[in-house]
Amino acid sequence: MPNTASQFLNPFAGTTLQELLATILTVVVYVLFPIVVLVIIYTGFLFVTAQGNPQKIQKARSALVWAVIGALIILGAQAFSIMISATVTSLKP
Repeated sequence: MPNTASQFLNPFAGTTLQELLATILTVVVYVLFPIVVLVIIYTGFLFVTAQGNPQKIQKARSALVWAVIGALIILGAQAFSIMISATVTSLKP
């Protein structure tokens, strides 16, 4: 009977759970960060079209705050992942 395990290829670069999670997080960051940039551009459009209307300016300011918070969460997740990975790697015997 042939060995079927050797016929399947690993689509990910790594072989450990740590490398798999790092790859997934990298893909998520590469997908979400352009979305954050587009939201910031849209926020600029909201500021331009507000034309001094205080309610529209408040809406644009709120959108900008949430876009920045989203960017910080994305980058913070990646930094947190790197920090956890370095800690786990340093604990290995």
